[in-house]
Amino acid sequence: MSRMKVHRSSQELQDTIEGYKMLIEEQKKEIFNLKQIASENEKNINLLQGYKKVIQDLSSKLRKDS
Repeated sequence: MSRMKVHRSSQELQDTIEGYKMLIEEQKKEIFNLKQIASENEKNINLLQGYKKVIQDLSSKLRKDS
């Protein structure tokens, strides 16, 4: 089985490298945005747990007072 060599010009290789660099930058931005969303979600989960605790405490207090 023979292999065919693919000859690419220096410009083609440079263009490919630049394309990969652009792709990496876009992926870095996407990762940053996803980390921001994950952080915001964690904050919201903590808030929700706090609200849940307050509601449980108030409900418990209301039942005692009744």
